[in-house]
Amino acid sequence: MCPSCLSGGIGPGYIAAFAICGLFFLIAFAAMFWASRNGKLDNLEDSKFRMLQDD
Repeated sequence: MCPSCLSGGIGPGYIAAFAICGLFFLIAFAAMFWASRNGKLDNLEDSKFRMLQDD
């Protein structure tokens, strides 16, 4: 970047982009926390074997 571009400081576009990234991070963290609290991540290997069973 040119030095004259950096002299204006952080623009509103950068602030909005960081805010959106932070929001996505918080949503992903909350989803992982919810999944671990409800036992969704306990047995990840079982589903691939259940698909192959002939019932």
